[in-house]
Formats: sequence, structure tokens, C-alpha cells
Amino acid sequence: MLFLSLVITWMRCAFIKPPIFGRDNYQKYAQELYRIVLKGSETELPIIAHELAASAKPLITLAANLQNVEAATDEKLEPCAEGHASDMLLLIANRRFCRHLVASSPLTAIRLLDAVAEAKAYHVQIGLFVQNVSTEAIRNKDSGLYHEDEGYYSGLLGYIKPFSQALYGNYELVEALKHHSPLDIHYESVWAWDADQFETYCRVVQMTFQSYLEGGYWGSHSYVLTRALGDIQETTSRAILDIKKTDADYFEDAWRRLEVGVRCIEDIIDAIGKLDPLPKARSLRIHDHKHWNEDFYDQLAKVMFEIIHSAASIDGPPDKAWSIQHNTVWNRFFGLDKDNMAWKIVQFKLRRLLYNEIRNLESFPTYKTTRVLAMCLNVMGLKLGKRSNHGRDYAALKAAVLACTQRNFLHLREDNHELADSCLIGGISFDAEQLRLVKTYLKGLKPEPDREYLPLDAPTVTA
Repeated sequence: MLFLSLVITWMRCAFIKPPIFGRDNYQKYAQELYRIVLKGSETELPIIAHELAASAKPLITLAANLQNVEAATDEKLEPCAEGHASDMLLLIANRRFCRHLVASSPLTAIRLLDAVAEAKAYHVQIGLFVQNVSTEAIRNKDSGLYHEDEGYYSGLLGYIKPFSQALYGNYELVEALKHHSPLDIHYESVWAWDADQFETYCRVVQMTFQSYLEGGYWGSHSYVLTRALGDIQETTSRAILDIKKTDADYFEDAWRRLEVGVRCIEDIIDAIGKLDPLPKARSLRIHDHKHWNEDFYDQLAKVMFEIIHSAASIDGPPDKAWSIQHNTVWNRFFGLDKDNMAWKIVQFKLRRLLYNEIRNLESFPTYKTTRVLAMCLNVMGLKLGKRSNHGRDYAALKAAVLACTQRNFLHLREDNHELADSCLIGGISFDAEQLRLVKTYLKGLKPEPDREYLPLDAPTVTA
């Protein structure tokens, strides 16, 4: 009987009703969790990560009540279940523990975040845990995030996305975590991502952004999503720099990262365009000193502008520059299929940013100004053609850019020869005898390549 009782007791504690964190055992539970996490055993961490799922709700409930307990006493707080619960949330933020949790027990993270969302206990110290779980989930290509991409490929989990929805699908929770949100990944981890990892990050950013739109938060500024857009822009720009440095071809990782970043911006604008009614832009023209009046239309336009500026640094062979600047970037931002009103608003703001930068030729030109001008001339051409569907989204910008170039290029060349030469990329060259710019297209099977010319105005001589 004693032996049978021992077996039944062991089976009950191990399988039927395992110990749950509570007021009766909070000290022993916390001490044992601390011992296992500190030991860092590769066999024990997955086990305790799984066992912790049963204590998710009481952990969050007690940790959320810590502020009330602290407010109720004026003296030094004695050890209590609430304090231990709060400390345990910091303890499980250990990166090694999070790595094992992601690999073997994502259910624990789901239950913890569901408990936080249900109780709206956004003030508990779970942010660092969420951030590290997100980092490890993106890093580990066998984690739940990579098996919840699309239902067509991943089955039921791809449709309901339990792990992704718990981490990224609640905008209110993500924003409340501030700098410890699941979208705020350390820059060293971001710089180490390959195309698959970057694509996964872009997908979860879109999930949070969709929650932001569906929740009616358009009028409020999102610091987390703004930083996420900045990370997407920076990673895309770094991909362009890697292409330039390593001379990568179209099928290598840098090209894929560039494609992923541009496609993510497209998908976000498409998601805005599907809203009914469409969110109104606060203002179509934003001056530099009115950043407080910006919305996501402005932020998306600025991200696109910086990607265009990065693409303008490609000064290699004409076919490579054309492939990146026109096919991969410009045509994706000003393509014929961009016909919803969200695209119209963002394109208007993007054209204003480009033209405002190019207008610096008249006052204070920089290499940023000349690179942006160089890309615009390369992708739009030097000749004003007949109005048609092709290029109608930037026809006014093209006319203004060509007029500005005609007035200022020779003056810039007199003042700074190197700065003027940085405007000549792709197939564009300067004809010193005829005082004109020449754009030479690829020859193909023709006996002579097609060319376009832009006559330049001679600089005015002042007495």
C-alpha cells in the first residue's frame, strides 16, 4: 500500500495535477525555478518551460496585484506571492530559457500573453520576456513563426496562427510594452538576419499593423510601429549596400532582402487602402517643423524616400543600376497597379519629398541631393513624352525635375565638378560640346542604341 500510494502521488504531481504557482508554495516554486534557470541544463530547461504553462494565469494575476500591495503599506514590503510573481517574470526573460521555450514549449508564451491580454495587465514586467521570445522565435527557423506563414502551406496553424497572434496580433499589448515590445529587436540581431528571417519580421509587423488598423487607432501615434518601419527601412538599405559591396547577383540573399523590404511597404499601403472608409491624411503638405502633424502616410513616404536614396548609390553597370533602381524600387512605388487612394496619398507625399530634396540644387546641394537627382533622371528619362498611363503618377515630378536640372546643372558643374559628376549614373553622361545630358539605353539587337537628350541652360553671369 505504501509503494502504491507513492506511485499514485508521483503520477498525480507529475502528470494529473502538477504544482501550480500560488500563495501556498510561491517561495519553493520560485526557488526551484531560479535553480533550474541558473543551472541552465539543456535537459531541464525545456521541461520547466513546459511546466510553467500551468502557472501562467496565477503568475500574471499576482504580479498585476503588486502595485496594490505596495500602495497598501508604507513600510518595507515583506516577501509575498505578488513580489515573487513579478520577479519570476523577469527571471524567465533569460535568453537561454527563452530559446528553449521557443523550441519546445511555445504554448507557455501563448498562455502568459493571453493572461496579460485578458486581465489587461500591461504594467507587469513581461516586456523583456516577450522581446527575447520574439528574438529567438525569428532567429530559430524551426520555431512556430515559420510554421504559421500561410494556411495554404502550413495547414490549420497557418490559418489560426496561435503563436503569432499571441505575440504580435494585439496592438494594444504590443504598444503598451514600449521599448520591450516584440517588434523591438536588438540591432545586432537585426543585422545578422538573412532574407527568410527578415521576411518573417516583416510579416509579423504587418500583423501588428493590421491590428492597429482594425482597432481604430489611426488617429493615435504608434511609437512601436514607427520604430519597426525604421528597422525595415534600415535593413532594406543595408541590403542595397551589401549588393553594392559584394556585387551580389539577383539570386543571392542581399537581393532577396531588398525584395522583402520593398514588398512589405507595398503590403502595408495595400492594407490601408482596403479600409472603408479610408483614413484621411492630416495634411498633404508637411513642413519640416510640423512633425507632430504627421501620420503613417508621411512615415511610409519617408521610408520609401530613404530606400530610393539608398538605391541611388548603385553606380555600377547600367543594367545593374536599372534593375535595382527602376525594376526593384521605383516601379514598385510608382507602378500601374497602385490605383487605390492610399497609394495616391503616399505617392503625392513621396513626390514632394523627392522634389524638395532636388530643389536644393538651387541653394545648398549635397551628395544626397545629387544622388536622388541621378536616380530620378535614370528611371524617368530625359524626355517629356506624351501623356499616357505609363508614368502618369510621376509626370508632374518629371517635368519639375527636368526643368530644375536644365537651370542648375551647369552652374553646379562650375562650382563643384565632382558633385555634378555624381548626378551621372546608369546610362547618363554629359556632352560638354553640346552642353547637354545624354541618356543611352541598352543597345539590344538594334544597330544603334536609343538616346535621349536634355539641353542645359548656360549659367547666368553676374556683374
